[in-house]
Amino acid sequence: MKNIIVSILFILACTFSHAQSPEKMTFQAVIRDAGNALVTNSTVGMQFSILQSTATGSAVYIETHSVATNANGLATVEIGLGNVVTGSFSSIDWANGPYFIKTETDPTGGTAYTISGTTQFLSVPYALYAKEAGNSFSGNYNDLTNQPVIPTNNNQLINGQGFITNPNDADSDPNNEIQDLQISGQSLTIVGGNTITLPAGANTLDQAYDQGGAGSGRIINADAGEVEIQNSTANGIGLRATTTNSGVGILSTSTNPSNAFSPIQATTNSTNTLVSAIIGSSSGGAYGVSGQIESTGTGTAGIYGNNLRTTGGYGTYGIGHSGVVGETNYQLGFGVYGRNYDAIGPLGNAVGTYGMGYVGVWGDQTDVNGFSVYANGDFGAAGTKAFYIDHPQDPENKYLRHFSIESDEVINLYRGTVAFDSNGEAVVEMPAYFESVNTNFSYQLTPVGGYAPLYIKEKMKDGKFVIAGGAEGLEVSWVVHAERNDPYLEQNPNKRNVEVEKEDWNKGKYLQPQLYNQSDDLKIVKPLPEEKEIKTQNIVH
Repeated sequence: MKNIIVSILFILACTFSHAQSPEKMTFQAVIRDAGNALVTNSTVGMQFSILQSTATGSAVYIETHSVATNANGLATVEIGLGNVVTGSFSSIDWANGPYFIKTETDPTGGTAYTISGTTQFLSVPYALYAKEAGNSFSGNYNDLTNQPVIPTNNNQLINGQGFITNPNDADSDPNNEIQDLQISGQSLTIVGGNTITLPAGANTLDQAYDQGGAGSGRIINADAGEVEIQNSTANGIGLRATTTNSGVGILSTSTNPSNAFSPIQATTNSTNTLVSAIIGSSSGGAYGVSGQIESTGTGTAGIYGNNLRTTGGYGTYGIGHSGVVGETNYQLGFGVYGRNYDAIGPLGNAVGTYGMGYVGVWGDQTDVNGFSVYANGDFGAAGTKAFYIDHPQDPENKYLRHFSIESDEVINLYRGTVAFDSNGEAVVEMPAYFESVNTNFSYQLTPVGGYAPLYIKEKMKDGKFVIAGGAEGLEVSWVVHAERNDPYLEQNPNKRNVEVEKEDWNKGKYLQPQLYNQSDDLKIVKPLPEEKEIKTQNIVH
């Protein structure tokens, strides 16, 4: 338990009155354990000491508290209302500072304090000092010493008594007595005269917010540099915004159409792979991170990831029951789209989408007329090409698969059965498109029902051919093999090549190096390196 971390958030308020209201300060702290997890809904013991002059000075006041943390690990204490160990909180002379507050914590709820920290008071408790200063004058004129003379008739209003009765003085210029006041920081200067130093202000942020009226101080015009919050507390938080009603915690808006900077930007140089410059977390049904482009916008991505490394990494990385999911309602759009521009040499092997798993890529279709997988170009496979279905005779326990016939030619196959006429001939008519996509035909004939010396009487012409040598009523089973010759192969005749040289950048590499007792380093296309562990740890404070 020695590694429990106490993160001080704010000393929120200091209250006092002239009657019976207690003098106190509200103190809040977040309690975390050694793994940086919140200590929630637990009782902890805390001791507070007010030290004078230095962080190791003598204690003018000590009190203890036993306090319960909430569901967020937050402990709230009112200093001044605890169990007094020594001293009197109301007797502290805040004018005789500086003062420091020392916090000690026992996470088990007792008084064996194992964690301590000391912080200097800045502004808040000095409101108590202002209270004492406020009590120095009763408000009654007669209680004043060195009372000023209050004139009761006109003959007392003379220059010698400090009153100007005639603005036309010796130089007859009534305007040169008008002088300007200038203020810079705590310096108040009269032009042509002296400068005095004003006391430092002691307003809280809440008081500054209402300075000049409710909410009048809520706007900061950062015209001389940014507003900066520096957090030097271990595992602390620099800025927290909490919304307890409907609304937005933090809203950043850019109204300059030519602005080349993002409204919100975060940077980190952490080497911890569980850290992000920006992180979103949801404990309900909301999204952790969401991006949106309005219907009137011209942007191309709701969420954009850019990895500038050239030796690995990801533009976008998703982990979950499904790592990445893409959806669209638009016919011309894509649910998931991958593209590789291969801009970094050696050029080649640019894979737009790569899948790895028991099934590398799986496709389903929502319409029987569609495709589960479609290749708009050549389709290649180092393994077999097969249909793979539930076995019709044992669909619960077995698969049934049949394999594609492979050839050193690009072949189309047509077959059928036809009966001979009274002349012992049969005419076979092919589909109307047949000769538009085929050339170089071969025939195979088998008589059905008896022997016949069959032959091709007329070769393929105008989409038909004639078989002869049969008897009337006899059937013949025919098969035609044709070389595919549609516009794709007419314009890409090299696609008919059987033995193909590997590209220069692929020579010495293999599609499946393990078949030739070679290492995976010689793979033509390499998968991404496997992560040693899936990053599912809680990465939110």
